[in-house]
Amino acid sequence: MDGILVVDKPQGITSRQVVTKVSRHIVAGKAGHTGTLDPLATGVLVVCIGRGTLLARYFSGQGKTYKVDALLGVSTDTYDIDGAISQRKSVNGLSLRLVEETLGRFKGRLLQKPPPYSAVKQNGKPLYYYAQRGLKVEPVPREVNVDRVEIKSFKKGPDGAHLELELSCGSGTYIRSLVHDLGLSLGCGACVFSLRRVRSGEFSEDSAIPLDRILSLDGQGISEILISLEEATRLMPGFSVSQEGARRVAFGEPLKREWVSISGADPDMKGTFRILDGEGKLIALYGPPKSEDRSEILGRAVRIIRPLSSVTGNNEAA
Repeated sequence: MDGILVVDKPQGITSRQVVTKVSRHIVAGKAGHTGTLDPLATGVLVVCIGRGTLLARYFSGQGKTYKVDALLGVSTDTYDIDGAISQRKSVNGLSLRLVEETLGRFKGRLLQKPPPYSAVKQNGKPLYYYAQRGLKVEPVPREVNVDRVEIKSFKKGPDGAHLELELSCGSGTYIRSLVHDLGLSLGCGACVFSLRRVRSGEFSEDSAIPLDRILSLDGQGISEILISLEEATRLMPGFSVSQEGARRVAFGEPLKREWVSISGADPDMKGTFRILDGEGKLIALYGPPKSEDRSEILGRAVRIIRPLSSVTGNNEAA
């Protein structure tokens, strides 16, 4: 099986465990995901199966949308409610207006330190390696982008103040760090109380299938919910190529103008684009030509999805 499964991840297990369960159930040779969700988090986890793993980098770089319940007044070592509480502070002086004004600083391009309990590597080891051993390491800030932050509700309670947010951000953004930093700016501390990813790229929670349902399906059932490589990349610009072009592209050769139909397509692609054979099968992802290439060259190979042996003869590969 080659394609994409959009899983609705349950709470309490890691993204890697989800992939392992799915892979074992459908006996997939290769499987991976396109963006980690913490065990606390639920929601959209894009799982790539078989040749779908060759598209993982493309999907990983797409934006994501989350719904988060931030608990103000409580700080933990993991930046979420599952961690050990390190500090409690009163939220009596907090107002919605102050929260709105402070939250405005967390939009656009930000320098963000990843959480101490995260898989980001420093000096060759993940940060959680140091945190678990009580070793002090200063995480290196990374530039992230937060496109939108919207307050859904703000309620004070006996355990602190619950701030419900919906936000859209670029890949690599840690919601736990954003909430932690917001708490520092407000002076009361904060941690993630609950978190749900509602969108990853073009895949939304509306199309996500609960993990337990996936694990209950047989092979036929899985094939019915598996998103094909072609469908998963349908929003990508691209070209259809001749049979000769398909053979050459599958071998990774530079894309020649004579192989393609440019009807309705821009022959001067700027970003990554896809190459399809005459039957509409995805062969490869290509990028712009090199500056020294002749005008007949439209692009260079970025990732071969179906190699030469898969498109020979009658295009028997699926």
